[in-house]
Amino acid sequence: MQHIKRITLMLAISGGLFAGTAYADNGYMGYAIQAGGKPVVTSNGACVRGGRPVTDGAVPEYCAPAKPAPVAVAPAPAPAPIAPVERTVLVSKPITITGINFKFDSYKLLDHDIKVLDEVADFAKNHPAAVLDVNGYCSKVGSYAYNLKLSKLRAQSVAQYLNRHGVSSDRMVLTGHSYNDPVASNATSQGRFMNQRVEINSSIKVQKTVQ
Repeated sequence: MQHIKRITLMLAISGGLFAGTAYADNGYMGYAIQAGGKPVVTSNGACVRGGRPVTDGAVPEYCAPAKPAPVAVAPAPAPAPIAPVERTVLVSKPITITGINFKFDSYKLLDHDIKVLDEVADFAKNHPAAVLDVNGYCSKVGSYAYNLKLSKLRAQSVAQYLNRHGVSSDRMVLTGHSYNDPVASNATSQGRFMNQRVEINSSIKVQKTVQ
């Protein structure tokens, strides 16, 4: 008899325990809810599945496991611009030396010619690979043939001076141009003096940075 009373008591307690619990059949399908409609939650915060036919209904928002906070992904840094490759090369730089003039019908060097030619000799010493093109000219007075001969003598006069001052003759190319290529008018004495000249052309190697 006492055994029967114990069973009855346990059933009564059990009935009292679940009396306040219902099982959702709508938004909380498959989860146990209290009389007030709130889900039955365990001490660790997990929602309790219902004991009636268990379904896989939608999980209530507060029963679903918390979603991890999105991790901000820093944008990949833009690739650094590729610097252009630079290299140093040797290029030719043209040099023209003027200021060597002569009196009419003469190939004798003047005082101001000597000063210029001393600078040319220094140039040749500083640039031993440079070749000097020595070009003689005349004003347009007299025949072409006579002035051609005179222009060559003027170039030779300059070359001889440079040779005496350390410039090897094999580094000089002499050319006479008669009265071609004037740099001034032959109508005036000053213009004719400017045309009675020797010009020295050369080139040197200089470094240049290129991409």
